[in-house]
Amino acid sequence: MKLQYSMAHEPLIDRAARDALVEQMKEAGIQKIWIAGFFSGKMVDLDELKEAKAFAESHGFEVGAVTIPIGHPGNALNPDDPDLDLEIPKTWHYRVDNLGETVYFCGAIDRCLIEDNAKAARLLREAGFSEVFLDDDLRVGNFNAFIEGCYCDACLSEFNGKYNRSETRESLMAQLTKKVNPELAKDWVAFQCDKVTAVMEATDRQGVQAGIMVMHFGDERHGIDIPAIRKRIPDALFRVGELQFNDGSFTKPYAKAEEMLGIAYHLNFLDNKLAYSESTIFPPRSLKEHNLVYKAKMAIASGLENVLFMSGTWVLEESYWKAIAEALPALRALDRTTAGLKRSYPVHLAYGTHGACAEPIVPTGLPVLAGLPVKPVRADQDGEGGQLLLFIGDYELTAQWEQRLPAYRQVLFDRTATEKNKAALDRLMPEAANLTLWAHEATTRPTDDDVYLLQRRIGTDGWLFPRVVEGSGIGLIWLEAIGTVLLYNLLETENRGTVTLAGNALAVCLKPLSFATIDAEGKWTEYDSQVELGG
Repeated sequence: MKLQYSMAHEPLIDRAARDALVEQMKEAGIQKIWIAGFFSGKMVDLDELKEAKAFAESHGFEVGAVTIPIGHPGNALNPDDPDLDLEIPKTWHYRVDNLGETVYFCGAIDRCLIEDNAKAARLLREAGFSEVFLDDDLRVGNFNAFIEGCYCDACLSEFNGKYNRSETRESLMAQLTKKVNPELAKDWVAFQCDKVTAVMEATDRQGVQAGIMVMHFGDERHGIDIPAIRKRIPDALFRVGELQFNDGSFTKPYAKAEEMLGIAYHLNFLDNKLAYSESTIFPPRSLKEHNLVYKAKMAIASGLENVLFMSGTWVLEESYWKAIAEALPALRALDRTTAGLKRSYPVHLAYGTHGACAEPIVPTGLPVLAGLPVKPVRADQDGEGGQLLLFIGDYELTAQWEQRLPAYRQVLFDRTATEKNKAALDRLMPEAANLTLWAHEATTRPTDDDVYLLQRRIGTDGWLFPRVVEGSGIGLIWLEAIGTVLLYNLLETENRGTVTLAGNALAVCLKPLSFATIDAEGKWTEYDSQVELGG
């Protein structure tokens, strides 16, 4: 485990306050600082960057650089500061969405933008930085399920020339929206992904280790092709996408469940040593201290070695550093127990086939809330096998999925997935004994009744993998190598349940928002941090 913090450089050159700040960070266990050096086409003063870097290093911190390579839609850095200069350079051109509207504060990826990012990386290397993390508007779409990209005249002309097509914005949008031309969708997605990867390559060629911060469930439809980036830049760093940055969303159990699924999904494609968490607060002060600590525990529990706290250009205040410092013994103990251990996921949640298919972007958190050792899996990705495959929601049983079905002992379709794939199921089921229909329609906002019904349905099939058999809102990660499960309470109240492990039924009681491990003999270890849930 390495705790890290991403920040603007100014607090590190503020001689009146910087000593107190770095002391708070050191007490909180921060080992590495990432300093923003390039904002939307504008370099930070290099002398100031060097001073900030030297000061941090003199206090024992490692230091990397962060850039905002193409901009952010809106003030996604610090709403407290309305004077932040977010305008892109006059030599860039704005991204245009599929309705022909300008996406202000965001540049379209063209040769000039790529060259400017390469120059920024070179200047950062010359200033002594060896790593450059590109922040998460290095994409060509917003957080939604649709295929996006830049639909400006220049990008459309470039696309048509490269793929020998004659599409207009209107014709392209119509075909992508109606999903009537899969080959066109694949070409358009590949075109956008090549642009994002080109920015990464331009950075990497300057002699620095490049990284990309990937948004929640970000994939090819947003221009982010993780396998392609890894193939072209083998040592690329990745921040795996999370979303719930404030209490309004994060306090909901299903939201935490979705976040855990998002981490597990991206880790399908990554080496854990190159993966970072996004333990973020946004807007400022909108996530309580204990929830930021919970985010760090989620990251460690998922197998991430790099826990990256972020807060835009707003600097975490003393109360946050104090909360992390107080939780540090529990974070370290959790890390010691789980470090280097493979997380076993015998339950797979069908998550589409490829980003170009533009299927629902966020899968239901139901199997996490039901305490199953589960991760989302795409039909086109290689990986270890599973025992139970859940098709829940509006996901298509494509030809690639059909090829994979025999590898599972059981494939369970909820009512939505059954109706979606009726023709394929009618054709397959007479000869496929492992296909099962579940009459229940699962939702994206699961209730305790949904959890109970899924547990009861799965409980009739004699599974040997560990799972929660009674109780709701208890997540489970299987540390198979040591015969242990890691449990985490998704609720802000005490939570009781029953876990089955190696044939034993074990009653458990978790404190609010707590993490614990238990083995088959019932040995119980808590990784507890005191939390203040009032107010």
